Amino acid sequence: MNYLHYQCKVSPENYIKVSLSSRADVKLMDTLNFYRYQSGKPYQTTNVYSNVTELEVKVPFKSVWHVIVEQSDFPGMIRANVKVV
Repeated sequence: MNYLHYQCKVSPENYIKVSLSSRADVKLMDTLNFYRYQSGKPYQTTNVYSNVTELEVKVPFKSVWHVIVEQSDFPGMIRANVKVV
């Protein structure tokens, strides 16, 4: 699967801001589930946001979080800007 990956250290008092150049699906997961996702094993996401171009996400606890941007049904190249605010 074609995807972009961003790793962020985030606390609950902050949030992750995602801006995309075109619509895509965005998944948020912890490190263990990202490794499962990467290896094709069953995984769980904290949140899945479908068909979005902009997003602000609060995390439930302090951790290293992985933001996955999937282009599955949306053709063309996508650019993403992911930052902790």
